[in-house]
Amino acid sequence: MRCVFVDTVFVDNLTSYRKDAMKLATVTKLGGGEGYVARIPGFRGLLATGRTRKESIAELEDALVDWIDLALRRGTGLPAVIPRDTPVFTAA
Repeated sequence: MRCVFVDTVFVDNLTSYRKDAMKLATVTKLGGGEGYVARIPGFRGLLATGRTRKESIAELEDALVDWIDLALRRGTGLPAVIPRDTPVFTAA
């Protein structure tokens, strides 16, 4: 049996980082009834779409986990996150 040790401080910091990053999310309504696109400014290449604002945000949360994982594995670092109080919603 193999024992794996997890740095709980690192995991807690990543969880906090993800939550703060999601506070920066912007959601834009796409034209033609195509739904919504959600992005986080400064997170290059990260976006998610959905039929509703809520769905696009949920998809963005999932994509953010993978985006962070890839950035850490590549060693490119993570963008600084300065949280805002409320998400921004805009129309296309």
